Amino acid sequence: MNVNDDQNYIVNLKLMKITGFYHLISPGAPKYFGFNIYKVTAAIEVMTGVFSITMLFLSSYYYLDNTNELMSHFMLVVAIFFSSLKIFWVSRNSETIWNNMDMTCIHFLSNTGHNKEILKNARAKSILTTILFVILWSSVTVAWSISPFFVKDVYLNVKFKDETRRFRYNSLNYVYPISEEFYNEHFLYFYVVELLSVVFWGHGTVAYDTFVISICITIAFQLKTIAVSYISLNDRKGDIKNLKDNDLEAMFNLKLLIQDQQNMFKKIKEIYKIFEPVTFVQLAAQSMLIILQAYMIFINHYNGFSLISVPIIKLVVTVAPNIIHLFITCYLYTNINDQKDSMNFALYSSDWTAMSINYKKMLLFTMRMNDAEKLKLKISLRKIVNLEMFASVMHLTYSIISVLAKSYGNTNTK
Repeated sequence: MNVNDDQNYIVNLKLMKITGFYHLISPGAPKYFGFNIYKVTAAIEVMTGVFSITMLFLSSYYYLDNTNELMSHFMLVVAIFFSSLKIFWVSRNSETIWNNMDMTCIHFLSNTGHNKEILKNARAKSILTTILFVILWSSVTVAWSISPFFVKDVYLNVKFKDETRRFRYNSLNYVYPISEEFYNEHFLYFYVVELLSVVFWGHGTVAYDTFVISICITIAFQLKTIAVSYISLNDRKGDIKNLKDNDLEAMFNLKLLIQDQQNMFKKIKEIYKIFEPVTFVQLAAQSMLIILQAYMIFINHYNGFSLISVPIIKLVVTVAPNIIHLFITCYLYTNINDQKDSMNFALYSSDWTAMSINYKKMLLFTMRMNDAEKLKLKISLRKIVNLEMFASVMHLTYSIISVLAKSYGNTNTK
C-alpha cells in the first residue's frame, strides 16, 4: 500500500495519521527495542480502560442509594469497555486491516474504464463525515472533561460504614477509600486520573469509528462504480456496436468487471470478519446507551434539574452523537447491501440483448453468482445491520420514555 499521496485514497488518511490509527496498523511504524510504539500506546489505553472499569465497578457499591450515579456508572462501564475493545481488536488484527487497505485506493479497480468521479465524490463524503464525527465525539470528551469546573459547589454524598463523606463532583466520580478532606484538597490530582480515562475513551472512539465509516463509504462507492460500469459496458466508445466484430471485446470487458467485483467481494469478506464481532457489541452497547441516557435525561429533569444544568447537558451532548452514529452506521451498511443487490439489475440494464450466446451465458452465470453471494453484515442468523435496526432502537427508546412519562404523570395526579 503506497500512501505517499493522500489524494488517491477514499479514507481520510490525514486523520488516520493524526489519531495514530494509521501507524497502529502499519508494519512500517516506528519501533523501539523491536516494539511498535503505537501498539504499546494502544496497550496502555486498553489497560487504562480496564482500570477505569474496575474503579467504576468498585465505586458503584457506594452509590447503591444514589440511582443517578449508579446508572451513570453503568453507562460509563459500557462506553469505556466498548472503546477499549475497539483499540484492542484493531491492534490484534492490524495485519489483516493493513492488507485490505489497498481497496480504499481510487485506482484499486483494474478496469481503466471506470468512472473515477464517483470515487472522488466518495473521498469528499468520507472526509466530511469523519470530520463531523471528530467534532461530535470531541464535544462529548470536552463536556465530560470540563464538567467538574462548572459545578464547583456540588458534592456527592458517599456512605461508608460509619460515616457519610462528601467528595467533590468529578468527571467520572470514582470513589476512593480516603478522607473527604484529603480528596477535596488534592482534587486536581484525582481529576487528572479521571481526565486521562475520558481522553483515552475519546481517542479510541474517534480513531476507530472514523476508520469504519471511511471503509463503509469506500465499499459502497467501489461497488457503485462497478455497477455503473456494468450498465454502460456496451455504450463506451470502442466497445460493442456490432456483435460479429466486437463480441470478443465485449467478453473481455465483462471479464474485467467481474474480476473487479470478485476482488471487492473478497476484500469485503475479510474486512467483515474483523468488523462483525465489534459491530455486534457496538450495536448492543450503543442501543443500551441511547435508552439509558434518554432515561437519565428524563429522570434528572423530573427530579428538578434544569435542562441547561451540567448533568443534563452532559447527557444531551452524549446521547446526540450516539443516535447520529447509530443512524449513520445502519445507513452505511444498508447502502452497502443495496449496492451489492444492485449488481444484477446493473447487469440486466446493460445492452445484452444484441450480444452472442456465449456473452449471455457469462452474464447469466455472473447473476447467479451474485445471488449466491450472501454478503451482508449480520449480528445474528437472521438480523442484518440496516436502517430497520435503527428504527427499532428508537421506537423502543420512545416507548420506554412514554411509559415513564405516563407513570410519573399519574403519580403527580394522585
